[in-house]
Amino acid sequence: MKSVGRLLRSAMACVTLAFCLCSCGGGEPMDTTLLEVAFRSETVPADQGQVFVSVTANCEWTLDVDGDDWGELSETSGSGTRNSIILNYQDNPSDKARNITVTARSGKKTASATLTQSGYVISTVVTTKTGGVSPSAEYGWMELPATSKTDKFDFLYHMMTLDGSQIRNYSLYWDYDNLVARWVAYPLNSRYIGSGKRSDAWGLDPLLDAAKQPVLYGGLSEGNNGWYARGHQIPSADRYSGDSNVQTFYGTNMTPQNNDFNGGIWADLEKKVRGWAGNSDTLYVVTGCVLDGAKYYCLDNVGKKVTVPTGYFKALLRYSPSSTITQTTGGYMGCAFFFEHRNYSSKALKPQAMSIDELEKKTGMDFFVNLPAAIGQDKAAAVEAADPTKNSWWGL
Repeated sequence: MKSVGRLLRSAMACVTLAFCLCSCGGGEPMDTTLLEVAFRSETVPADQGQVFVSVTANCEWTLDVDGDDWGELSETSGSGTRNSIILNYQDNPSDKARNITVTARSGKKTASATLTQSGYVISTVVTTKTGGVSPSAEYGWMELPATSKTDKFDFLYHMMTLDGSQIRNYSLYWDYDNLVARWVAYPLNSRYIGSGKRSDAWGLDPLLDAAKQPVLYGGLSEGNNGWYARGHQIPSADRYSGDSNVQTFYGTNMTPQNNDFNGGIWADLEKKVRGWAGNSDTLYVVTGCVLDGAKYYCLDNVGKKVTVPTGYFKALLRYSPSSTITQTTGGYMGCAFFFEHRNYSSKALKPQAMSIDELEKKTGMDFFVNLPAAIGQDKAAAVEAADPTKNSWWGL
């Protein structure tokens, strides 16, 4: 009987303890709601684009955006974990960085994540209605190569009107002695490409006196080595939005190109670049010519000598933060090409493809100088060292 009594007293004690635990200071059940929100990348460039937003949750939730005048979500409600929500963001026209915050809500529980968009870093420039001139490319535009204040070339840029806003069209590095742009650089995506017809508005660049540029209303006449095509550096087909196409027909955008080269492998690459741009957030493009060892020239419409390049190149920087291939490199990947200025019997591009680092060694140029500031020196080095022929995305 004593043992039974002890058992009863023990049971009563357990019941009493349980009652106390439930009624003294712990009356509300524990909240087991899981709710987290995050961006795939916490910083993005000043250009318009997209970035993935992920929600980790075990409940129903809604999303809202603080700063929705320049950012919009593809979805604003759901349940459970989602990794494929997209935030579309617009160009940042300011030189100041700005933030946008996405907040997830479920009942009384909230979670937030903040994205920072860089501003354009613009030095003091002389501006006109159609563009501007600067002694060097001290800008935050991602497509720009390095420039020098002592090489006697000038950095120029042209603006365009798109969706009621003034944005950059393309930049160029002008060589007064040879009357060609050493390079032309520009952002490219479906918005920039647009739709329309080739204007064929051959004309003078309003940023330069006629005496300092080729006059090319007609073709390039015979100099000391025959006739050449007026080869676009930024193709006409890359700019059908707004007033952008007319600017691609300025003489400063032309170089003398062998007709077979211009209509052959070069045209094939230009088409390929537009395809890559259509599958990217933004493709930053640098097209340029090489004058080392140049022996030939042709004549513009008023008899000025225009040097015939000995080679051509393209450097490409793809930005796509929502891509799984670029998760370790801040959303970026690179590709480059180098061509001798001659006819190629095959249009196969792979033999001419190389890393950005390799193209820098060939040309002595420093491409995409603003990339390290955007993603860090180590990631930028990895992007520029990558061999595009070993990356299936390029399809070379």
